[in-house]
Amino acid sequence: QPRRRLHMMVEQSKINEAREMAKKKQMELAKQRALQPKDAAGPGFGSDSLPGIGPSSMGSSSFQDTMPSMGGGGLGNDMGSGAPWSSSMVEDSGPAPLKPGAPKKGMALGKKKPADVLGSMGLPDPTPSAEAVAEEPAAAPAYNPLMDPVRVEIEEKITADLQVEGGLDGEAVCTGQFQVTVLDASKADLAAFRLAPQNQDFKYKIHPNLNKTSHANNILEVREASRAYRANAPVPLVKWQYKSSNEEFLPVQMSCWPSTTADGTQIVLELELTDLSVTLEDVQIRFPAAASSRPQISSAEPGEATYDGQSEVCWKIPVLDKNEANGNLEFVAKTDSASLLPFTFDAVRRGATKCPMEILECYHMEKKDPIGFACEKSCNFSFRIGA
Repeated sequence: QPRRRLHMMVEQSKINEAREMAKKKQMELAKQRALQPKDAAGPGFGSDSLPGIGPSSMGSSSFQDTMPSMGGGGLGNDMGSGAPWSSSMVEDSGPAPLKPGAPKKGMALGKKKPADVLGSMGLPDPTPSAEAVAEEPAAAPAYNPLMDPVRVEIEEKITADLQVEGGLDGEAVCTGQFQVTVLDASKADLAAFRLAPQNQDFKYKIHPNLNKTSHANNILEVREASRAYRANAPVPLVKWQYKSSNEEFLPVQMSCWPSTTADGTQIVLELELTDLSVTLEDVQIRFPAAASSRPQISSAEPGEATYDGQSEVCWKIPVLDKNEANGNLEFVAKTDSASLLPFTFDAVRRGATKCPMEILECYHMEKKDPIGFACEKSCNFSFRIGA
């Protein structure tokens, strides 16, 4: 018995010693990180400095609000309603990564680890606390060399209120942005774009890091090399806006004819694609309809119309183009016409925008080498009828 007790005391002493070594090692690593310099990449484009701006913002009504000063009265001083643009456009997003020679994990013990000591005693390995283990830095997304080093997204949204019988109610508003993401900074950190001449009917605002004189000559390039792009950080270089009270600005016309029946309302909707050079996809027209109204759809051409059983009648048309430019929807509901309004129209045009935005060339600002790029264009339409 005394020998066994002595043996247990020796083993416990080893465990305590191993824990003390782990704590000391952890403190040494924390001191090393504190002494390491921050990332000295310089003041370039960074995603952290772009609050509320990105592809997803194009699909929401808030995107229109980011350009309040661009309507009619000329350009404002701010790029949007969010936080002001900083001079460097970059914020430090955390501690600098470990140097290659530094250990990758926060706990490094001697020849014999606590797990080994406890294992020899037949005891389970204690789970280290969150404070005792340093997380490994997340690996940056790998760049595929077969991909173009630059991705350009040209996105636009056109919103309008329409009258039930057809025609604009107020003005149609078109807002858009030219957004760039550099995937390979070693090739495209100083990417420049030469554009086709811009339509001056649109009001433009450019990123503060761009050269305004070059933009006047249809070239998008940074003011100086220290403003280089950073990898995988989407940056909106140009924004634009245009307002029109001309209904020909819109590619479609709709006329809705509500009529009273013995026990409710009949809706007849006529849809026409008036600009035959445009192809609209994912067309969706939605009427509000409470479950108590029990709507019954009699016809929907082209596409199909359904009632979800709770709140709306939805007419979906996959493609509306010159080959099938007209449509008609009819349904009845046991409610008054006011309960079926306003209805909405949504569609997307891919591969083109209302504002001409053509890239003639992409090249390195200093080396002048051509840079490959992939470009996607889309224009989303969102109308409200009978509001």
